Amino acid sequence: MSSRIRNGCPYFIGTASILILASWVLDSFLDAVVFSDGNFVQQLLHPRAQELTYRLQTIFFLLIFMTCARRKSRGEEEATARLTDTVAKLALEKARTEAVLASVPDAVTVQDPEFRILYQNPVAREFKGEHLGEHCYAAYHDRDSVCPGCVVSDCYQDGTPHRQEKTHVFNGVTRHVETAAAPLKDATGAIIATIELVRDITERKNKENILKRQSAAIEASMDGIALLNADGEYLYLNKAHAAIYGYPCHEELVGSTWRLLYTDEERRRLEPLIYSEFQKGHGWRGEATGLKKDGTLFPQEISLTLLEDGGIICVVRDISQRKEAEEAIRKLNGSLRQQTLDLQAKNQELEAFSYSLSHDLRTPLTTVYGAGQALADIYRDQLDETGQSLLHAIHAGCENMEEFIEAMLVLFQVTSTELSCVEVDLAGLADEIMAELRVCDLERPCQWNRPVEMTAWCDPHLARVLLQNLLGNAWKYTSRNEHPRIEFGEVARDGQREYFVRDNGVGFDMSEAATIFKPFQRLQRSSDFPGTGVGLATVSRIVDRHGGQLRAEGEVGKGACFYFTLPAPRQKG
Repeated sequence: MSSRIRNGCPYFIGTASILILASWVLDSFLDAVVFSDGNFVQQLLHPRAQELTYRLQTIFFLLIFMTCARRKSRGEEEATARLTDTVAKLALEKARTEAVLASVPDAVTVQDPEFRILYQNPVAREFKGEHLGEHCYAAYHDRDSVCPGCVVSDCYQDGTPHRQEKTHVFNGVTRHVETAAAPLKDATGAIIATIELVRDITERKNKENILKRQSAAIEASMDGIALLNADGEYLYLNKAHAAIYGYPCHEELVGSTWRLLYTDEERRRLEPLIYSEFQKGHGWRGEATGLKKDGTLFPQEISLTLLEDGGIICVVRDISQRKEAEEAIRKLNGSLRQQTLDLQAKNQELEAFSYSLSHDLRTPLTTVYGAGQALADIYRDQLDETGQSLLHAIHAGCENMEEFIEAMLVLFQVTSTELSCVEVDLAGLADEIMAELRVCDLERPCQWNRPVEMTAWCDPHLARVLLQNLLGNAWKYTSRNEHPRIEFGEVARDGQREYFVRDNGVGFDMSEAATIFKPFQRLQRSSDFPGTGVGLATVSRIVDRHGGQLRAEGEVGKGACFYFTLPAPRQKG
């Protein structure tokens, strides 16, 4: 601007000189021609003193006028130059501001005190369309008045920045939006406009929610979780971590070193192990002995993960209960080993007893039976009725003893035989056993019912023994019924298949149901219904060995029903 003023000085001098010269020539011409006071040359070069005075006065006033005009012109030029500079600066600043606002990734608008939109950056135009000159509440929210809780309105009211977060649904999608507004003031402090920024914070909110859930999960963890810096000082730890070491408030350990939680001896053991793995870029996991706040020692399991910045993630678990359980298991294993040895000894005794039943008891029994038979053959004609009765008693006793020995051997085999389970056709097996029973008494009528198909996953040999005893009992205890009926089937109970053998025989009193599965327990007299009292005990052992359950229902004079469960057939494929 000053260079333009300096450049105008020669122009001003030249203009002033021309005007002075023109004024001198004009006065000379007027005096010579109009007033006839000498000729033009004389007036131009040698004017009279009076004329010269007038001309000098004119030149003087002309110079004063020119000087004033010059000053005024220079002031206007300076003002114009300043205005031009200001406008240029404002244009530059506006361009810069618009460039900055255009580069902002959020929607930015400027609104006047009447909430008319003065400016929108490209993001705002793309977000809501171009609405310059419109009221924001009408353009953005289709309202007739200012929105409740509007941050722009709050700015105009108190002149301070405001911020809020809201959740909106756009095209069926839930979005989280943050709105911030700040007042724009002039030199006097009056608010002339407000700048509003709208930011989509959905991604941030989602991450915050994930972080909150992760933090809640960490806090809810029963394991102690902590974050330490490269110097081994706690930056963060959950409540469980503090509680494991006996600290009621986890903030007590923030800023403390992990070495506080171990004895000197344990630190000297741990540090070489841990840091040698850290130097290899690995984490470390192992067991240690922790030190609680009250000085109590406890076993723990530690997992350490090394972060890129040298920090450490530490997970600690109190394994006191596990150690106690392991010790209890060791003791139990020792007890089980002893019980196994005792059981092996008992099994050996049972084997010896079985051998005695098979050989030692049968040998004298055979002798007695043979002697009785010889006595009957040799002296039959010489024995009276009493002798014949005693001889018959000897024969019956030997047969009962033989039957008892066989039953005991079966019970022993059921208990000691190793299971070999396959899919067994129980319906077909029951038919075979009933056919064997009918052969013994072909003239006896009996109604026999069973389903077409019924299978179970069990040992086929033990399944036969089980059904032989149950169906044999049903056949025996219906022998005095004019219309005997035996049924074999299955029902559903508590979501499980339950097999049953039902008859309409003599039945039993339910108050005695608990004793019928015990060995040698009989509810009927052997004179009425012969037997050893071992059959149902054998059935109970077989069901137990298959992991099933056995129960009985009965009523005196109306029959009995025995229910048992076996593993269901395995699915093929």
